[in-house]
Amino acid sequence: MANLKELRNKIGGIQSIRKVTSAMKLVAGVKLRKAEQKAVASRDYAAELGKVLSGIHRDQFDVPCELLCGREVIESELLVVFASDRGFCGNFNYLVYKAVLDQLESAKKSGRNILIWCVGAKIHNILKHRLSKDVHLELIPEFFKAEELLNNSNSLGHRIVRGFREHQFDRVSILFTRYYSVMRRTVQIQELIPVKYEESRDRTTTIFEPDIESVLCNLLPFNIGVQLYQAALESVASEQSARMSSMDNATRNADDMLSGLKIRYNRTRQQGITQELTEIVSGAEAISNG
Repeated sequence: MANLKELRNKIGGIQSIRKVTSAMKLVAGVKLRKAEQKAVASRDYAAELGKVLSGIHRDQFDVPCELLCGREVIESELLVVFASDRGFCGNFNYLVYKAVLDQLESAKKSGRNILIWCVGAKIHNILKHRLSKDVHLELIPEFFKAEELLNNSNSLGHRIVRGFREHQFDRVSILFTRYYSVMRRTVQIQELIPVKYEESRDRTTTIFEPDIESVLCNLLPFNIGVQLYQAALESVASEQSARMSSMDNATRNADDMLSGLKIRYNRTRQQGITQELTEIVSGAEAISNG
C-alpha cells in the first residue's frame, strides 16, 4: 500500500503543475493578442519609414551623412540584442543566443570589436556566463515596461546616436525575433547605422525643405527610435507566442503523465485487492479444512 501512497503523491504533484502550466498558457494567450495587435499596427509604418530613408541617393550631400551612409573604416560595432526578462518560453532565448554567437564569429573574422547591449535580463545572464570577459556586455534594465516602451525606445535611440557621434562604435545593428504567427517566428538582424541603400524604380526627385541635412538631422535619429520600438514589439509578441506554445506542450505532457500514472495506480490497487481476497479465501479454506 506504500506504493499506492507514492503514486497518489506523484499524481497530486503533477496535477498541481498542470494547473500552473495551464494558467500560464491562458495568460500568455491574452498577452499575445495584445502584443500582436501592437506589433502589426506599427509594422507598416516602421517599414515604410525605413524604405524612404534607404531610397535616398547618397550623392546628394556636400558632406557625407555618417548616420545614413556610414563610415569608411569600421573598427567597432554595437549589437543591440532583444530577448526576454522572464523564462518559461521554450527555446526563445536560446535561439537568440545562437544568433549572437554567429555575429560574434563574423566580427572576429573581420577583425572588429563588438559591443553587446542586452534588452532582456535572461539573454544577459546567458551571455555573461558563456562569453569571454573581453566582450563588452551591458544590460539595458527595465526596458519592457508596457506603458514606457516607446519612451524607452526613444531614449535608447538617443543614446545610440550620441555614442556613434562620439565614435564609441562605427556601426549599429539590432538582433530580435520577428513575429509572424503563433507557430512561426524567426531571429533577424537589422542594420540601423548606416541605413542600407536600396535603389528604387521610382525616378521622382525628392525635394527637402529647408535642406536635406536639416531634415535628416531630425529624421534619422527618429527612425532609429521607431525601429527599436518595432523590434521590441516584435520581440514581446514572439516571447508570448513561445511561452504559450511551451506551456501548451507542458500541459499536454502533464496529461500524458497523469494518464500513465492513473493506469499504474488502478492496476496496483487492483493487485492489492486481489491479493487481499486471495489471502481471505486461503485463510477461510485453511480454517474449514482444519
